[in-house]
Amino acid sequence: MALRPIKGRPGKFLETSSGRVLDISDYREDDKYDTIAINAGAMAAGTQFIFFRDVAGKNLIDTNFTQQSRLSAGEEMIIDRVGVTVRNATGAILPTPTDIKEVAENAYLRIDINRLLMQEGPVIKFPSGYGLAGNTVENGQGIVSIGVPSTAAAAKLLKTQLITAQNEVLGTMTFFSRAWAVPVPFAADPLPNFSVDIMVTCWLHGLLKAAVSKG
Repeated sequence: MALRPIKGRPGKFLETSSGRVLDISDYREDDKYDTIAINAGAMAAGTQFIFFRDVAGKNLIDTNFTQQSRLSAGEEMIIDRVGVTVRNATGAILPTPTDIKEVAENAYLRIDINRLLMQEGPVIKFPSGYGLAGNTVENGQGIVSIGVPSTAAAAKLLKTQLITAQNEVLGTMTFFSRAWAVPVPFAADPLPNFSVDIMVTCWLHGLLKAAVSKG
């Protein structure tokens, strides 16, 4: 479901699979997002965490999905960027820079729409442009993010994707074993070992249309 600008018709985009014409003046720039929690301790090989599916009981600080794996009724979204952040604080729990690096460099993310692959790769590939940046020291710790501190610098999808409340969206984050690297001295422990409980948020950024967006 890719979108293509229509020449000579500003604000109009063609949804190539259906031939439908979209008017982006009906949309606002925004994010849909969801958060998963990872317990402190050693990660087992093959452990998976699912974004956008288990939303029951969560509030707006951690997700704005109200339905499992789907947008709310009446919503449509043109996705042009996917990002991941490790929350720098969850209550009074502060992940260390090491924890954040272990997610960014060891986790693998796959985003599916209607069980078809939209985007995949190591989490380090998915900077969101959100999060703290700069230099500071707190209890001997500095600020770490998985990428650029500016949304303008975060890479966008070459082909935007249109989803509606009829589409199923899933994000799967997997920690694979690197058993092949164990003989290498620095890879003797090929899986993360988190010092504290952490939370990770996946962001779908783009243009969002809702029933009240023109109000």
